[in-house]
Amino acid sequence: MTTTISSKNIIGKMIPFLELGLDKKLLDEIEKQINTVVKSGNYILGPQLANFEKKFAKFTGVKHAVGVASGTDAIRLALRALGIGRGDRVLTVSATSPFTVIAILEEGVVPIFADIDEATLTLDVDDAERRVDKQSFSANKQSFSPNKQSFSANKKIKAVVPVHIYGNPCDMPRILAFAKKHKIAVIEDACQAHGAQLEGKRVGSFGECGAFSFYPTKNLGALGDGGMVTTSNLGIYNMIKSLRHGGQTKRFWHKYRGVNSRLDEIQAAILAIKLRKLDSFNKKRVILAERYKKNLGGLPIKFQQSYPTAKPVYHLFVIRTKKRNALMRYLAQKGIASYIYYPYPVHRQPAFGDFYDARKSLPVTDRISGEILALPLSPNLTFRNQDKIIRETTRFFRRS
Repeated sequence: MTTTISSKNIIGKMIPFLELGLDKKLLDEIEKQINTVVKSGNYILGPQLANFEKKFAKFTGVKHAVGVASGTDAIRLALRALGIGRGDRVLTVSATSPFTVIAILEEGVVPIFADIDEATLTLDVDDAERRVDKQSFSANKQSFSPNKQSFSANKKIKAVVPVHIYGNPCDMPRILAFAKKHKIAVIEDACQAHGAQLEGKRVGSFGECGAFSFYPTKNLGALGDGGMVTTSNLGIYNMIKSLRHGGQTKRFWHKYRGVNSRLDEIQAAILAIKLRKLDSFNKKRVILAERYKKNLGGLPIKFQQSYPTAKPVYHLFVIRTKKRNALMRYLAQKGIASYIYYPYPVHRQPAFGDFYDARKSLPVTDRISGEILALPLSPNLTFRNQDKIIRETTRFFRRS
């Protein structure tokens, strides 16, 4: 749920939840590069994309990267490249952006939801083991997708899609061991975790594939939509390059059933410039997150925890409190925007409920959805504004 407050009740200038503005130097560089692309007359699958793909692959620590139209398409094409399709099952979490699951459904694949770890809010590997062992699946209707096409409910789980939620890495060593044991693929949903690390490796480099989104609000955001698939497997790389361009292997020759999903030259040029700043922007996010933790640590709230070898990048700074709704209203009245990511678990939403019945089976996911609240955090957040957020949050709990 969201909270609406009349503007006449807001005290002072509103502190936005997210500030996407660019400093003048960076903006001038981007505008110059856009003009270069416009004058080149090369707008799709050109040198800007090739350059950005190469740089992003090196940054992530993989051999290859393929630019696509969105993070949703990145997951979708990774599934298709791995030969995972209609009626197959994929294990993932319900505590994520619904677009994680939409990507799975678009390939005709059945999502099997595992619960999340209460501390990290990432995939609970123990629960994932139970889901695989039980192979539990309950379909209210033997149909699936808006076209109501039939599917087989008897196929085995073919992959796991762990979500590095809010920029916090999953327990990838355990997930890789789990995947190896069950002979399933790993597709990392790293759409919120550009640059995050675990055991000295960047997320998106652990599994067969990593999926990234460049939606404008991401740590590395375009001035529009965009996505990327990362992999060190040459066969997967070549397949996704073909699939994103209609399945062509040569001009007008479509060998595979592909899609139209290409990261354009202008966005690639913009992202290549912003990539140089990503580590410094992430460092500012970490500093802001640590200031929140230090100053709010004595209050009756819980912070998202990370694994010991993890370096999260705080796409969002999420707290948990049973007084979430009241706190959100109070902060709005004080001129501070906050937001809920995500108020409705995927398995509770009508678009996903007619093929999967997970009622009462994801207790942690259900519980935290009523407690989580994201406080403002971005590289543009000033310490002065953050101090106000800290001060008002503290006042709320001391008065309540």
